[in-house]
Amino acid sequence: MILKKELIFFSNFNKKKDNLETLIGLIEKENLVENVDVLRTSIFSREELMSTGIGLGIAVPHVRIKGVENIIIAIGINKNGIQDYESLDGEPVRIVIMIIAGEEQHQDYLLLLSQMVKILKKNSMITNLLQAQQAEEVIGLISEDFKNNHHPG
Repeated sequence: MILKKELIFFSNFNKKKDNLETLIGLIEKENLVENVDVLRTSIFSREELMSTGIGLGIAVPHVRIKGVENIIIAIGINKNGIQDYESLDGEPVRIVIMIIAGEEQHQDYLLLLSQMVKILKKNSMITNLLQAQQAEEVIGLISEDFKNNHHPG
């Protein structure tokens, strides 16, 4: 799992679309996907099927698309909350973790997705992420928890 500070942003947009578009824009700027239109379509199609707002102020939009070699994680933190996310618990979303994997990375993708959700569902993690002021702090928090709780095999 690689977290890059260029893929983390602090937002005050209160609309789901603006937050997702910004994360997609960061990924495009870093040239991490072959075709950003495919990514955009996949992310928004998935949201139309079912919101990725899993509750507790967290959303994990995730897709697998062609042309991605290493799993990409982009993070948006929104202290005010995204009101129109249609989260499962009806609460505003404050932390958006976008995960993009290649078509062949099914197992790694599912493993990362479940570990990320487990990390995020801790109350202390949510509080700490919302208090973070810089991308490096966000990376530190997630990486440390990931390292401490990740036991391969």
